[in-house]
Amino acid sequence: MCPRKPFEPPRFFRRSLRPAFVRASGRAGFTLIEALVALAVIAVCLAAIGSLVASNSRSVRQVEQRLTLVSALRKIEAALPDRGHLTEELSGDMGEAGFLIGSTPFPDPSPPPSDKTAPAWTPQKIVIKVRSESGATIEVETLRLVPSETK
Repeated sequence: MCPRKPFEPPRFFRRSLRPAFVRASGRAGFTLIEALVALAVIAVCLAAIGSLVASNSRSVRQVEQRLTLVSALRKIEAALPDRGHLTEELSGDMGEAGFLIGSTPFPDPSPPPSDKTAPAWTPQKIVIKVRSESGATIEVETLRLVPSETK
């Protein structure tokens, strides 16, 4: 009887039985191209993450500025002078924000009453502009009823 040879897989199977990281030359590792592609993918991912972080911090800063302005605006509105003492223009500083208050008569589109009596109140348009030290501004328009002048 002839001696039996150990089983050898066909030639086309031999390459697939090796681990993926072992090259045909028998060396293990990655090629330069594979390493560069991996580095490029990592760089793109890091750039995207950096962009998200930067836009998030800008948004947080804008929200903080807006909240500061609204807080200053509320303080200014609470400290507005009485209806009778509101002049045409008033400006000043409150805390870290400067303000400008403009007051103009509001045009009344309704026809005058037939009995020729003047209304007790006249609407007045109030515009409040607040500007923070950083340059951010907010503007609010509102109406106030002012006692009519009696003649």
